[in-house]
Amino acid sequence: MKINLLKLSTFLLICCFVLGLQSCKKDNTTGENIGDFEILWTGDLNKDQKDAIRDMIKNMVKVSGGSFWMGAQKDSIEDHNYDPQAGSFESPVHYVTVSNFYINKFELTQDVWTAVMGQMPTSDETLQWEVPYGLGDKYPAYRISYNNAINFISKLNEFTGLKFCLPTEAQWEYAARGGSSTNYTLYAGSNNVNEVAWIDQSQIQTNHIVGQKNPNALGLYDMSGNIWEICTDWYYDYTTDSIVDPVGDSYNEGYRVFRGGSWNTNERQARVTCRYKQGIHYVDYETGIRLVHPEN
Repeated sequence: MKINLLKLSTFLLICCFVLGLQSCKKDNTTGENIGDFEILWTGDLNKDQKDAIRDMIKNMVKVSGGSFWMGAQKDSIEDHNYDPQAGSFESPVHYVTVSNFYINKFELTQDVWTAVMGQMPTSDETLQWEVPYGLGDKYPAYRISYNNAINFISKLNEFTGLKFCLPTEAQWEYAARGGSSTNYTLYAGSNNVNEVAWIDQSQIQTNHIVGQKNPNALGLYDMSGNIWEICTDWYYDYTTDSIVDPVGDSYNEGYRVFRGGSWNTNERQARVTCRYKQGIHYVDYETGIRLVHPEN
């Protein structure tokens, strides 16, 4: 009888321990404010999941709107944004005004992706995150297509009651330049690519943990190099028109705009004006996203 009581007591202690661990992971918060953001939690997220999202929200940076010359050109040293490396996709230089918005100081990391989605971007074993290309909470989430990104953002907004989105191309370039208070630099925060960007000159050829290079004037990291970042715009040709809050919303050629270059591209592609395009289903080991939120 004593043995049975001992076994029962041990069993009950184990049950209490397990239930205690599960209780620690519960988070019944339904509403809270983080900075300028009012969160209305829904869904069955545990504490770890909510904490990952909370940390991401804490890293949203408010960007004051303003006007700037967007793009680059190599035709005249006397005109705006002269750059001998400028490609035809970056011209003509045109005057753009953007409204206030928030942008995350880091590329979306793997811990936030899994907190929202519960798994890697794909179940295909050949296209998952893996050690050779960066595996861990604070590595950028890569192998994400535009469609993957939209699905992720939809779930994130459902869970938080917020309105996250991908940056427009104009928002992205404006933020990469440092907003309204800084001068034009070739890369996001410097004219020296190695100060701010992981590119193919880097010693280790892989994705890198976010935030290890120098930030730009807004405190944003890795906007040059590390991974390509998908914008919301369909690719379109620039014009000379001055425009407010532009977004490429016409299907046109059927490509979305990618910005910033990656660890597997050269310094020319890491420039803040460089543009790249891919289809909505395209995935690879050097493409991810950075979150934006409107002011209102």
